[in-house]
Amino acid sequence: MIVLKGSVPVSFGGTEEPAAYGELVSIGGLNPDVNKKFSAAIASILETKLSVPKSRFFLKFYDTKGSNFGWNGSTF
Repeated sequence: MIVLKGSVPVSFGGTEEPAAYGELVSIGGLNPDVNKKFSAAIASILETKLSVPKSRFFLKFYDTKGSNFGWNGSTF
């Protein structure tokens, strides 16, 4: 699932040039190597499609248990 909110004012490094903050939540599967690959891929997409430079983007990773996600009246 991806949620984009383009109308949120963001100040990054003292300027309001294009910038982004993201959170990636996964039920298992994250580790330092995987995180680097995701970070590179997402930063590339933001740069080419939304003109957000890689140097103006933070991405936070969360690796969680399935029991922390509700879906279809239950949890994973």
